[in-house]
Amino acid sequence: MTAPTGPGACAQPAADQPWWVEAFGADYLDLYAHRDDASAAAEIAGLLPRLRTAPGPIMDAACGNGRHLAALRAAGLTAVGFDYSADLLGVAAKRPQAQGRLARGDLRHPPFAPGFGAVLLLFTAFGYFDDAANAACFAGLARLLAPGGWLMVDLPDPDHVRATLVAESRRTTPAGHVVLERRRIDGDHVVKTIQYGCGAKPRQWRECVRLYAPAEIEGLARDAGLTVVDRWPGLHGPERDEHRSVTWCRKT
Repeated sequence: MTAPTGPGACAQPAADQPWWVEAFGADYLDLYAHRDDASAAAEIAGLLPRLRTAPGPIMDAACGNGRHLAALRAAGLTAVGFDYSADLLGVAAKRPQAQGRLARGDLRHPPFAPGFGAVLLLFTAFGYFDDAANAACFAGLARLLAPGGWLMVDLPDPDHVRATLVAESRRTTPAGHVVLERRRIDGDHVVKTIQYGCGAKPRQWRECVRLYAPAEIEGLARDAGLTVVDRWPGLHGPERDEHRSVTWCRKT
């Protein structure tokens, strides 16, 4: 993998590894312990009415530790997942529902052939690269869909993020590690610096994610041969406002 460069990317020293390699390591599960199996099951329940009509298997792209994939499988859907993080895939592989349904791969080069009834990008699993690479990633995932298939993109509502961004926060994880997070808006990106742990050598890294307005996602969908059918304010369905932008794009 290479660091994002060019228009629409956050500057990053060439010697550094891409931020997502550091961010999605073994400590991720402690940092985001609140993103648990129970919440994943509830979120998938909100998606099930539409996913049950999908004309093929379901792909959980950037599946992480497999909590949503396990919920999909528990609901009786044929589903697979892939992720770049070897650490998170190792956790996912221990889930009985996910065993034999996992692969390692880059979002820009999915390790599967076309024919999927739905591709899911859950919890801001999009917007990590420069604008051209993001567009190519979106189009590549769209090509995996069967006719009538869905690409579902779950992103934060950019207006809500801009209005409510907390510049700095400190918390203690369930494992007892102190986490200091500093956030700022840089153009169309949210930049977050994370310090994890205390003592002489805490780990520190920076995350940089593109904020996409609904019209921009519509443009990406159109360029990829998809049509935006619905936009929900959360994963639980169209009636529950969770300050998300959950866009359902369909291949016709």
